[in-house]
Amino acid sequence: MAFAIQEKTSSRRGGDRVPLAARIAIAGRDGRPLLEAALCTNIGLGGLCVHATEVLAPGTPVRIEIRLTGDRAFACEGTVCWSKITLHPALLGTPKGIPDDGCFGVRFDGASTQDLLPIARLMVAREDARRRARRMRRLHGLPARA
Repeated sequence: MAFAIQEKTSSRRGGDRVPLAARIAIAGRDGRPLLEAALCTNIGLGGLCVHATEVLAPGTPVRIEIRLTGDRAFACEGTVCWSKITLHPALLGTPKGIPDDGCFGVRFDGASTQDLLPIARLMVAREDARRRARRMRRLHGLPARA
């Protein structure tokens, strides 16, 4: 009996993401702040997702600064590549400051391998934690995926 190996279809994003809930400072390339309160919800080597009360238009050049876990700082220039506004029926389309009123993706532009090391370390640490959790579940006779 032959089994077909099914390739995981990739989405439009380039690479894996790590969930992360951290405040992010977003400014224009000239240093002028663009958003007051923004939250990074996931990050990867190619970019990140931001939830905020307002969105930036695709194509907007930005400079981001974020503090990762372990008190590692990450700063990079990027471009807003997509944006959407979530309309809640209860709000009748009027944002009230809920974190998911709008979200947009930022693609990192010109980041060197050295610049991306803090994100790579974060991704490796997450994979190590997942591997340990799977091993502990297996040792205790629990299902591998819970």
